[in-house]
Amino acid sequence: MNKKLISMALTGVLAVGVLSVATPSVADARKTKPETSTDISVQRAPGESMVMTMSKIGTIFQNRFPNAALHSVELNSNDLNYGYKVVGYSKYHQYKMKIDVITGNTSNMEEGGKPKKIIGEIFNKDRVIESAQAERVAKQQLGADSVMKGWKIEAHDGKILYYVTMHQDGKKVVVTVDAETGAYVEQSKSYKLPPEPDQGFDGRKTNLIFGSGIDMGR
Repeated sequence: MNKKLISMALTGVLAVGVLSVATPSVADARKTKPETSTDISVQRAPGESMVMTMSKIGTIFQNRFPNAALHSVELNSNDLNYGYKVVGYSKYHQYKMKIDVITGNTSNMEEGGKPKKIIGEIFNKDRVIESAQAERVAKQQLGADSVMKGWKIEAHDGKILYYVTMHQDGKKVVVTVDAETGAYVEQSKSYKLPPEPDQGFDGRKTNLIFGSGIDMGR
């Protein structure tokens, strides 16, 4: 599947989930060699969005790391490498995984390292808004012509926040949204974007817009 077809499949980014914490069965931290599944992990009904819900992401993550709870999930279009970057914690370990947006295949799995704390650093899927709602809040602040280029949800110091990366008028700004209430929190200073290289096979610039489709020549 080429990059343009993949980008056209990204029609929505849905909610972010969490997993429960249990007593780890392994006492010593260890590294897991990177591996990539060749199995298709996601089965979709006709008409269902190609972009995975966070409940599916959570299931994939927990199947590999059953003792972990989600700390953060990130999706961006910076490197045209469409994968959810997932970080989770258990009582004694930190876990990392990349999940392909389209297939659900996993890679770059890593286990090891003791997080400083658990309380306040994990979140519950039933108490966070969908990323699409966070995008709407960002657009309300910046205007309908702003474009979402990615997002990250993270639990830290008892707060669960979405950091929504937006592009507008050749500038980048990050809008922070409360992931539990959907309330606007703040936004960063805007930074001028460097010129974008041609990504389309027809010579036009192709920017990926998570949740909205494709904007040609923007």
